[in-house]
Amino acid sequence: MKANGFTLIEVIVASAILMSVITTIVPIISTLNKEQQRLSDRRIIVHTLHDEMQPFLWSATSETSSKFTKNVNDQQVAFQFANEDHYLKGCAIWQNVKYAEETICLYGIHAS
Repeated sequence: MKANGFTLIEVIVASAILMSVITTIVPIISTLNKEQQRLSDRRIIVHTLHDEMQPFLWSATSETSSKFTKNVNDQQVAFQFANEDHYLKGCAIWQNVKYAEETICLYGIHAS
């Protein structure tokens, strides 16, 4: 009798191990991709918030209050600017890839 191949049990055990590895790695990769996208969106929105704050910081008037929305990186982002004491507070509000609302605020001092 010649034994030139794998037995059925060996094939089933190998398949079970392979499926276990796949079902563990695929969700991890999916989570990593979502987190990468979330951090990338956050970075782009913070840079856009900084750029949108500049005209308010350099304007001659110190009374500033403004709200508007803008499409940033294929997302609707609401920008809000308001004076708080001697600072200008600029906030960006959007819905991230995990469908949670995220808010980031920056503060600046008006140019004199």
